[in-house]
Amino acid sequence: MPPSTNQPSESAIKLCVDLDGTLIKTDLLWEHLARLLRRNPLAVFPVLFWWAHGRARLKQELARRVTIDPATLPYHTEFLAWLRTQKAAGRKLVLATASDIAMARPVAAYVGLFDEVLGSDGKINLRSGNKVRLLTEKYGQKGFDYAGNSTADYPVWRGARQAVVVNASRKVLQEAAQCTTLGPTFCENFSALTVARRFWGELLVRSGYLAAAGAGSILALAFPLPGIAGFAWVAPGLMLLAARHQTGGDTARIGYVAGLFWALGSFSWLLHIPVTGFPILGWLALSAYLALYPAAWVWLVAYDESQPAASGTWHRRTLWALTGSAVWVALEMLRARLFGGLPWNLLGTSQYAMTPLVQIARVTGVYGLSFIVVWTSLSLFSAGRLILNRPATRFAWQLEIVLPLLAVALLFAVGLARLLPEKTSGQPSKITTKLPYLRVTMVQPSIPQTMIWNGTNDGTLLAKILTLSRQGLTNDTDLLIWPEASLTRMVRYDENTYNQVTDLARTNHVWLILGSDDAALHPGSTNADDADYFNSSFLVSPAGQLKNVYHKRKLVAFGEFIPLVRWVPFIKWFTPITGGFATGDHAVPFELPNLQVHTATLICFEDIFPDFVREYATEDGDFLVNITNDGWFGEGSAQWQQAAAATFRAVENGMPLLRCANNGLTCWIDAHGHLKEYFKDAHGTIYGPGTLTVEIPLLTPGEKRVPTYYHLYGDRFGWGCVAIAILVITRRWQAHQARTRLGC
Repeated sequence: MPPSTNQPSESAIKLCVDLDGTLIKTDLLWEHLARLLRRNPLAVFPVLFWWAHGRARLKQELARRVTIDPATLPYHTEFLAWLRTQKAAGRKLVLATASDIAMARPVAAYVGLFDEVLGSDGKINLRSGNKVRLLTEKYGQKGFDYAGNSTADYPVWRGARQAVVVNASRKVLQEAAQCTTLGPTFCENFSALTVARRFWGELLVRSGYLAAAGAGSILALAFPLPGIAGFAWVAPGLMLLAARHQTGGDTARIGYVAGLFWALGSFSWLLHIPVTGFPILGWLALSAYLALYPAAWVWLVAYDESQPAASGTWHRRTLWALTGSAVWVALEMLRARLFGGLPWNLLGTSQYAMTPLVQIARVTGVYGLSFIVVWTSLSLFSAGRLILNRPATRFAWQLEIVLPLLAVALLFAVGLARLLPEKTSGQPSKITTKLPYLRVTMVQPSIPQTMIWNGTNDGTLLAKILTLSRQGLTNDTDLLIWPEASLTRMVRYDENTYNQVTDLARTNHVWLILGSDDAALHPGSTNADDADYFNSSFLVSPAGQLKNVYHKRKLVAFGEFIPLVRWVPFIKWFTPITGGFATGDHAVPFELPNLQVHTATLICFEDIFPDFVREYATEDGDFLVNITNDGWFGEGSAQWQQAAAATFRAVENGMPLLRCANNGLTCWIDAHGHLKEYFKDAHGTIYGPGTLTVEIPLLTPGEKRVPTYYHLYGDRFGWGCVAIAILVITRRWQAHQARTRLGC
């Protein structure tokens, strides 16, 4: 039977084509979102805000901020070829998509087949019911054919004359046949994971973020715990590997991701603080801040990486590696000082157990070892690039690593020689039993921080530490040490506490160093509220007298004081503390005259500051003491990480260091950085209660300690690296200005 003359011809029926998943094998919403988050991961917060106002608003905002080259999209080639035949036959093609109209138009222009483009406009999301209503209004019921691919297209197919199914599952294909007449289908090689693979591939793989997260995580593992020190030698190079093929701000973002994962991993012990909510906030905020330093390093170093490491001369690549190492040290110097400083987990401290290498700290401080580790890592990176880029030159890569390996070997040999039991420069290089010594008992009470905060436990806690002290004391003990915050009441002003403490020292005829709060009224005031309060250490004589007091100078932000609270008062709402300590103004020597012993105390994390500790290591000093309260952090890695830093303070100043902690790591470290002895409880852990008695070598009467180069001159090496970093930044700025003038 001939067709009715009232039925429109095939060419008169509009062919409406979906874009996402149909014309292209991906989704422009997710393509734009991946590129936005790749450029700025923090954009996730405005994305959530836009999404809360509807998908149409989200798509519009993404279209305003992200531009995608249509040529880079994956088109369904077989379907596209069929569309060309339809266009050649005279059909009108309409691109009808739920993507924003600004996203769709460039694609339509690139394809060059469509007579009209319909899309979302920021208010109406042109999808499903909205799409079929618009198409029916424009072309009439059953007045169009529709090519789609998903369950969202079922209502559109029901309003269409014919369903063209593209890139769909078998279930969708069957349902489309139930909606209307089934036309041509293009469903070969369908994969439901295409969009997800492209999204995560763009966001994590092509962006370098996944590799950066891996590099940062590897670096975190280099520090205690678990302390896989070898990871530190490859992590900086892996950061640059993640930044390959990236330029400008992308390299900084990759460095930031690497730094964020390093900080989140190595500072995870903050989550053990027994306060609800605040530890998580502090952990995230601190990690977000510390990640800025690796971000700056990758941005500065990767800028010069591509040419020297790929095709430049050996001399240029070597200079690049040395410069990159100096920039790393410069940023560590900055971190140790900015906003009061936090030189925790400096790269060199990851090697604390490599005692021969640690001896470089006598000259350069810990920064010298950081430099060597980064230099080696960058040289390995260059060697790897050379192998990939010049596979025909089989052994050329060996030249890349020969200098840092020789430097490491030389430092190891020199350090090993220093550790041999022979005397040089009038000072023994290894402690022997022939030297005079001091017998010291350190008490580790292992008091939970929640008990310290609870004022009703004052008597119980004092009784516990007194009992442990009596158990640990012998007739030969010369010095007894209690940790930071060992007394919950101020020893100077609480009569009962004062009497019990001084009676212990007097009865056992022992010197005592203890941690307690202290207070000083403002001049002319008699009001206790008008006073400064200090985190302090006290020296008690065998006669039961308070001989000296030291007020802590390096305070813990949000733990002992609230930064900027005078100018930003609401910031106190984000910290568990209600007040704060005042800052001490000078180092205080503790002298035990009858024993001819000279020492000085550091409190809490003061032993992580390299240049700061120099003030406490006097030429006639026998050893340093650090009292600390790690009970804040449960049974985590903070105890080991702080002790690792302390080993460098001993080496930098050529002086033993005693550490008395609330719940670990109570130990002593000799002048060469050996962790000689440390406390273990009955269960074999470092966290339980008990005492540790050790014998500390002393200077012979009248002997002056031979000062190390670092003790005499401080961070000369570090400041030299800062100067190099300034030159790098200046050169980069000049290059940027030159490109700006040329209009590049």
